[in-house]
Amino acid sequence: MKTYTVVIPAYRPTDDLLRYIEKLKQGGVSSVFVINDGSGHAFDGLFNQIKKDPICTYVEHEMNQGKGAALKTAFRYILKAEKNTSGVVTVDADGQHAVKDVIRIGELLKRKQDGIIIGMRDFKTNNVPLNSFIGNTVTSRFFQMLFGFLIRDTQTGLRGIPVNELERMIELRGDRYEYEMNMLIHAARRGIPIRGVEIETIYTEHRVSYYNSFVDSIKIFLQMIKGYFKEFKEKK
Repeated sequence: MKTYTVVIPAYRPTDDLLRYIEKLKQGGVSSVFVINDGSGHAFDGLFNQIKKDPICTYVEHEMNQGKGAALKTAFRYILKAEKNTSGVVTVDADGQHAVKDVIRIGELLKRKQDGIIIGMRDFKTNNVPLNSFIGNTVTSRFFQMLFGFLIRDTQTGLRGIPVNELERMIELRGDRYEYEMNMLIHAARRGIPIRGVEIETIYTEHRVSYYNSFVDSIKIFLQMIKGYFKEFKEKK
């Protein structure tokens, strides 16, 4: 019976990551891949505990390379080592994805192998920061204008990717947050289905994020524009 692997790129995470992995185990997840993306020796204690967990595969980058690079590292390893997987469910390390939603997307991934599954947050809830609401709304509308797909949550890190798409995902450009936008551009340009699943919207007071609202948003917009003009040239 095929399963799926939960992939967690981690850069200087809190101890909450340990508790989160334990909850995944309790929910029935049997395979977790953690990439330490150059967090530094101050986090060795936390990652040493993760290494000991029997359901965890651990890989580290000596230097911080970015979320996109970390995801590609995981995808390469899984393609080589996991022979009985239906694909991966990517999860952020800051605890903003409910375990029940991770499992729901994983189970759907086992049944649906013809597209990408994304967890869509509700940005109209009261606990969503204003910059997150504006950023996601603007990028969603801009993506629709360029590619004809309305994706309500273009920046979600909770995604189900079938194993037959992983090799192509590794070839996509981008080593940081813009890489996730390139995934969606790739799917839109090639007619790959993008299925949205409603998920719980979690923003905690102590949430740690290394997403730079201005710099990374500019990079994301540039990737959309590049993706659009590349498509235009190919059609010509």
